[in-house]
Amino acid sequence: MVTQETDDLVFHKTCDLLKPYNKKNIALTMDTDIATELEIDSVAILDLIMEIEDIYGISIPMNLMADIRTIGNLVRAIHDLGGNK
Repeated sequence: MVTQETDDLVFHKTCDLLKPYNKKNIALTMDTDIATELEIDSVAILDLIMEIEDIYGISIPMNLMADIRTIGNLVRAIHDLGGNK
């Protein structure tokens, strides 16, 4: 389930990519903690990041990945790196 809290297309695409990991079917918001609330392990997070990099034609630096905890952090990183498709 995705909360329609924003018209941000990157947010919606990110939520779509997270659906397979959302086993508890929690409402996805900008504040949803990717690792804790969705219980995604580090390998799956890296797979997700690589998929996002391919979709948006960006490269998320390793040092930035450490700061990405929530969906909102990830969406802002994608925007900051120029992935506004």
